[in-house]
Amino acid sequence: MVVVAIIGVLATIAVYGTSKYIASSKTGEAVQMLGAIKAAQESYKDETYGYLDVSGSLSTYYPSNPHAGQAKAQWGGSDPLSEKWAALGINPSGPVLFGYACVAGAADAAPPNPGSDIAIGNWPSAAVGAPWYVAKAHADLDQGGNESVYVAASFTTQIFSANEGQ
Repeated sequence: MVVVAIIGVLATIAVYGTSKYIASSKTGEAVQMLGAIKAAQESYKDETYGYLDVSGSLSTYYPSNPHAGQAKAQWGGSDPLSEKWAALGINPSGPVLFGYACVAGAADAAPPNPGSDIAIGNWPSAAVGAPWYVAKAHADLDQGGNESVYVAASFTTQIFSANEGQ
């Protein structure tokens, strides 16, 4: 009986560890894509002296996937949003699990709050004095209704996260 109990505890730990590892591996896509968006925006700014407003709002995600986090969606196409992402130079090598949004603004405009699904201390509530962009990734990785959210911006080097792996 003791051996069965020990095996049960070890199996529970293994399942928890494995599911955490799988969720963590899925979040790598968001971090990599946000890094690519940051690099592409900086390159775009070097050429045009401003950032590209791709999505128009932080709630307009691309690709449009109602099952983000549960099924991958193909990137690319001929719609206007796809063309803006292509103009920025973002073209992943395959389907993506997360949905992405990226907005930009002028020096005299305040960057938008990334949303109630992620709390970031010291987020600017007024103009930052320079052109800016904010990029956001979201997906429901565990299919439990809690979305994993990642945010990057021009005025910080950090990538913020909430509900990582969920």
